[in-house]
Amino acid sequence: MDHATAVENAVKRFYASGDNDTHAWLLQAQASPEAWTFVWQLLDPSKPGEVQFFAATTLHAKISKQWEEVPNSEYLGLQVRVLEVLKHPGTSKIVLTRLCQALAAFMANSSMSQLENSEKCMVEELIEILPYNSPATVGLFLRVLEAIPREFDRRQGVKQLKQRESILNNWCKAAWILQQIFSSCTQTNDNNSDALFLSGIECTLSWLKLGQLPLDTIGQIYPHLLLAAARYIPNRDNEEDDNARGWEVVQECLTMVVTHTELYKRPQLFWEWAKSFICMVKEHGAKYYYEILTTFGEAHSRTFLLSLANIGPNTEGQKWTAEQIKWTKDQQKLIAEQLIEFLLECSEQEGRYPVDEKRSCVPFGFWYALQDDLNTLDVAHEQQAILALKPIYSRLARALLKKTTLPASPSEAGTPDEIELLRCYRQDAADTLIYCYNVIGHDLLILLGQRLSQSHDNVSKWTEVESTIHAFKALSDNLNRKDFHYLTAIMDLMLSHIPYGMYPREVLCCACSAVGAYAEWIGECPEPWLERSLQLVVLGLTHGPITSPAASMALKDIVRECSAHLAPLAPSILETIGRTLPNVTPGGGEGLRLMYAAGELLKSLRTTEEQMSHLESTLGLCVMRLRELLQLPVNEARVAVSNQLKMISMFFTTLEGAICSPVLEALLPIFEGIVNHPDWSRDDSTLDAMYNCAQKSVSSLFYPEREAVSLLHLLDTSYKIRPHPAALVFLKQLVLVGGRNPAISDELIRVFGEISGLTLGGIASCRQANGNLSELSDLLEAYLLLLAQVCKKNARLLLQIPDQVPEMLRCGIACLLLPETATVKAAGCFLTNAIRQSPHMQTFIQPIGQELVCVILQCVGGVVPRNSLEPHAEVLLVLNKACPEWTAQWLRLALADRSAPVVPQPQKESFIQAVLRERTNKRRLCDKLSEFSLLCRQTATVGL
Repeated sequence: MDHATAVENAVKRFYASGDNDTHAWLLQAQASPEAWTFVWQLLDPSKPGEVQFFAATTLHAKISKQWEEVPNSEYLGLQVRVLEVLKHPGTSKIVLTRLCQALAAFMANSSMSQLENSEKCMVEELIEILPYNSPATVGLFLRVLEAIPREFDRRQGVKQLKQRESILNNWCKAAWILQQIFSSCTQTNDNNSDALFLSGIECTLSWLKLGQLPLDTIGQIYPHLLLAAARYIPNRDNEEDDNARGWEVVQECLTMVVTHTELYKRPQLFWEWAKSFICMVKEHGAKYYYEILTTFGEAHSRTFLLSLANIGPNTEGQKWTAEQIKWTKDQQKLIAEQLIEFLLECSEQEGRYPVDEKRSCVPFGFWYALQDDLNTLDVAHEQQAILALKPIYSRLARALLKKTTLPASPSEAGTPDEIELLRCYRQDAADTLIYCYNVIGHDLLILLGQRLSQSHDNVSKWTEVESTIHAFKALSDNLNRKDFHYLTAIMDLMLSHIPYGMYPREVLCCACSAVGAYAEWIGECPEPWLERSLQLVVLGLTHGPITSPAASMALKDIVRECSAHLAPLAPSILETIGRTLPNVTPGGGEGLRLMYAAGELLKSLRTTEEQMSHLESTLGLCVMRLRELLQLPVNEARVAVSNQLKMISMFFTTLEGAICSPVLEALLPIFEGIVNHPDWSRDDSTLDAMYNCAQKSVSSLFYPEREAVSLLHLLDTSYKIRPHPAALVFLKQLVLVGGRNPAISDELIRVFGEISGLTLGGIASCRQANGNLSELSDLLEAYLLLLAQVCKKNARLLLQIPDQVPEMLRCGIACLLLPETATVKAAGCFLTNAIRQSPHMQTFIQPIGQELVCVILQCVGGVVPRNSLEPHAEVLLVLNKACPEWTAQWLRLALADRSAPVVPQPQKESFIQAVLRERTNKRRLCDKLSEFSLLCRQTATVGL
């Protein structure tokens, strides 16, 4: 079987099965020298399409990547053969595209080889070898011409200046040819000319993607692009594929042209292009041109802003030439106003977004850019520009208030995807209203106030009320203090004059969100706004599941910002929270927010007795619910138990003072119930929530070192049943709180010793059974961080259990080899702090020093990725600083060991000296380890 037949069979087999081994074999065949021979046989028209495509791809790959295999004497012969297969009749489009790319690659490489001698550019050479004298050859010519720009990116070893010169020469010639083809196709209206016109547009796009081509040459093509934009406008219901493709391509072409970075320096050209584009849009309707109009406006927003405001460019530092005289300020302003008018029409489109229309979102970026350019003007011109923009942004604000109304009924809302699109649209519109406020200032607030002041007799207008409140909320972080009197008027309308009971719940929901957004302002002006705002929030909390989430968010914000003024209002709000808590959605954030607010409100009460009187209606409900849930099977109640414990944790984050002790006492029976239950005591998510709750409780206690003793017993019991990382995190907190306090230290030493021993025993069992320590990575990380904290804050605690210290250190050493980054960092942290505790730990470090250095070098040698050696560097640095003589000896012994990285002796000695010299800079040492690691890997690769 010859090579061509073998490749053909492999291609067929690969397309039939997708086998990876076959694919690898085909790639080898493609790269082999024999490919120059078999490729021509496989390009025969009689071969199956997939075989021809593989051959065409192979030919392109060979010419592009292995050109050095072609002798100079065979260039002409290769060119002839490529042209022959290119002109085979009946070749499929996909194969033809690859062959055209192959010819373009051939021309690029051959012209590179003859760069000094050639007087012609590639496009001129293409005309000679592939003259476009018939519709068929024009099509081929355009395909090759389209592929040429991609070859410029492949060129290696060409100076940038020479490359740029070559691009410009070829582009000028290509533009001249494209002009001819476009003109010819425009005069002839048949299927062939349509196809050639589309190919010409695709070819133009390919060249434009090279970037920053000369504007004058682009200007020769620009009128044809406008014709194409009119020709391919998608104005029919059933779009043909070519028409849709043409519209997509011409949009991209025009986008690249109008965003040319040099265009603003050529005012004559800029305004000519802008005028011709605007005229074309007016003639054919702006509906489908909104994207290009927006791109044009956004790219040159400052130029349009200056024209709208009748500000001469030279006064703003732009050095435009005398050609500016050809375009008067009035002419420029007229063009700018027309573009603005089109984009306002886009934002004002009739119908609901996105159910009835999907284009009104397009200009959002332009509205931002236009007002943002105000900041680039000096003060006098800024005021002039603001006057010009005010009517535009006033009209825009009215449009957005109308467009952002919610659907009047669920039947109008559309699909879930459309509902989400509307949500995003409303957020973008809210941001744009901020830009409107930047321009029109208090006029926007007056508009909002007028809309809220209208009669509320017509319930069907609730959507307008809601969109107005939504806009008011959007402005909360941007209002100027000089406009606060408008704010108070709108707030008064919102709190007192809107009949929320008549309207759907969405209006009250939005109002609660708005009140929460102004929480900081309410904190500054508590009279009379705090009480009135809380009345609205209470209304939201008691009006069911639609309004209560927004009301709970508002309540959380208000109590956070207004804590100093809450005491008189706290009792009634706490009662409302107590009525709301039983009805909150399980698992949501609403319960957490309510418990946060409850804690802040309780804290505001003056006496512990007052606080205790309201404890039952908040914490008591959670405790009662937990008692009920713990009677249920774990699988049925796991999520609910975790949620209740998280709510209590949130409660503790805001509590402080004497009340914290009775709160903890109320919780202890719940914790004991979990720990002593045969199933709950082994449930990881429940234990995690319980320990987190215990942590928060200890943080809030006045005398945690005394009051946390009962929690130590629970911790000890629970860990013996189910070792859990969160238990070790909690123990770390207790070590910090009471490690040196006689009231707790003895008990703490006992519990710490038992938990540590149990952990070390589990690790030893895992290693003896050849288990994978990575399966315990979370537990190991928490344990090592606990040991690191003990070393750092209370090293004497370790000395109370001296028999465990060697195993602790060996545990840390073993964890340096794990793939889990967090566990390795924890191991490094523990070992670093242990070594630093000289002389307390010195007697323990020397026996394991050699083992530690050997493991570090194992990691450097390839066990650990080179970019993850920072913990190892830190340990080695501290070791070298604490005992330099021993470290030198350990390094030499480790590198002499049979398991050490295979590196030449001079490099080993150089590495030892570099490590020993570095005793202060961890980053430098880490770099040394990384360099040595690379050397080890390279040596290992060479050895293979």
